[in-house]
Amino acid sequence: MEKNELTPAGSRFPLPSEPAILAVTPEMASDWLSYRNHPKNRPLSKAVSGRYQADMEAGRWTEATPEGLIFDTDGYGVSFQHRMKALANCSPEALAEAYGNPFLRFWIFPNEPREIFDVVDQGFKRTAAHVLGVKYAGHVGAAARHLAALADGDRWGMPRFPKITTPEIVRTFEAWPELTWYIKDIHATALDTGIPIGPHAAVLAQAARTAHRDRIPEWLKQVKTGANLGAGAPALHLRKKFHSGLPTGKGKRDLAYAVIVKAWNAYVRGTDMTVLRHMTTEELPKVVGFDFSQKAEEAA
Repeated sequence: MEKNELTPAGSRFPLPSEPAILAVTPEMASDWLSYRNHPKNRPLSKAVSGRYQADMEAGRWTEATPEGLIFDTDGYGVSFQHRMKALANCSPEALAEAYGNPFLRFWIFPNEPREIFDVVDQGFKRTAAHVLGVKYAGHVGAAARHLAALADGDRWGMPRFPKITTPEIVRTFEAWPELTWYIKDIHATALDTGIPIGPHAAVLAQAARTAHRDRIPEWLKQVKTGANLGAGAPALHLRKKFHSGLPTGKGKRDLAYAVIVKAWNAYVRGTDMTVLRHMTTEELPKVVGFDFSQKAEEAA
């Protein structure tokens, strides 16, 4: 009998390019379980998935907790299968009655190294999130990963992003206290807009080291609510950019980061926008007032 190889490419539901909250339907859960379940994952426990399913259908499941669904750099699930099995077996009607929608929201963490399988399943090692020991540690770690990759100086992208090590993330976090200054509000903004937390926090950490630091709270308010903004407002364009989900395809991580930078730059410059986009032929934009080619100043 021919071996049935798992192929993430067969999935009809792509993963986001950066950590983000997604609405996951039973159909999506079934798809991911079929195409993205790594052959080396531990065997499924019917008892565990059954308990999860009962909680989900009864409305006892807490959505969008920091314990998200983790996928490796090839798109295979590292930590997800029991929750997805439970959700795949859920009745959409029961979910709609319990939560108001026929889906559940989960944090999705893509592009994680396969080596963390031992961490999440057996606890032999610690991830950067464990070491950081702060609120929203996973998202702060993702932002620190962006800053570490950007500091390499490749303005056409972040090719080393997946290879940034835990020690590098921790060192970057220690050098950038600004990463925690706005993370609560950035997280709240992501819940309402889908704007990925990692790159957004990385952009605002750089902005906090510029003369535009005082404008960050108003920016977050505009992006979160979208209220009373003109058609050309950069915050409104950024909201619309991620309204249908995160970018997909080649360069998706760079694209997500770049459009956030462009929107922020237009905001601080007082420039209206007609379109917010980033082409693969463009260099990654720099946060206005900050340059990685110069030694970053210590936070005030």
